[in-house]
Amino acid sequence: NSSNKFKFTKIYFMFIIFFIIACSIYLFNQYTILKAHQERIIELKTEIEQQQKLNSELQKQKEYKNSDEYIEKIAREKLGMVKSDEIIFYDSNK
Repeated sequence: NSSNKFKFTKIYFMFIIFFIIACSIYLFNQYTILKAHQERIIELKTEIEQQQKLNSELQKQKEYKNSDEYIEKIAREKLGMVKSDEIIFYDSNK
């Protein structure tokens, strides 16, 4: 009877050790996955910030290109247009 009790205790002890090892491995794997997800979250937040900055810059460019100032600048530089009361002087040395 004593030997059966010893075998049972030994089996029970081995089961507890196996259970602790299995839980430790599972927790380590979960920790590794959690760290990878946290790093990905940080990367995505950084990317979102960069995209928001780019979006803001593009919005400013859009507003500028729809402004009268920009339209006048393009009309003068690209199309050679002038206002009706302006006089244009050309450099003959060029």
